[in-house]
Amino acid sequence: MNANSRSTRLAWVRIASTASMFWFSLAANAEPALGSADAPVTIVEYGSLTCDYCVRFHREVLPLIRSRHIDTGRVRFIYRDFPTSMAAIRGAVAARCAADDYYTMLDALYVSVGSWSRTLDVDAALIQQAASLGVDKETFRACLDDPQHERAIDDEQRRATTEYGVTGTPTFLINDKIVRGVKAIDEMEALIEDALPHPSQSSAERTK
Repeated sequence: MNANSRSTRLAWVRIASTASMFWFSLAANAEPALGSADAPVTIVEYGSLTCDYCVRFHREVLPLIRSRHIDTGRVRFIYRDFPTSMAAIRGAVAARCAADDYYTMLDALYVSVGSWSRTLDVDAALIQQAASLGVDKETFRACLDDPQHERAIDDEQRRATTEYGVTGTPTFLINDKIVRGVKAIDEMEALIEDALPHPSQSSAERTK
């Protein structure tokens, strides 16, 4: 390797490290989320990119929750990784490597999971997916090669099982209430409604 090649490689490593530090700094302080931090209801999903029920939720249910409740300030949504296959692990790393485009990448991976997850070279397919979103290929490739992402995902998965008893996907925390399994939009909206603060009911309960 000549001096120029070595310098170029070191530059990409530094860029990848910056992306990694961005993610871990974000995870330590405020997880990537959709919606207002002041929303009265927080929905946390533990999901896997290759889980059929999760795919259904992200394609059919989440877009409605987003337009009706997230965009209107009622709900804040947080996605946490609970991968159920090696392809799902690599997809989870890919979403993290998209940094500011985390949820855009996550949405794209759920839409196209039938193609990228079944290829012989999953990482190559993920790089192409990232490039289609305008993410720099070389930066993204270097980030995918960083082993600390898979370690962080494994830690997150173990915490989910230890703290909340998560054993399958999707599992939701709706204002810390555990809800297991995919739900239709009407079921999710009923759960959101139950989680919303009801001042008159709270006042009545206080007088009992």
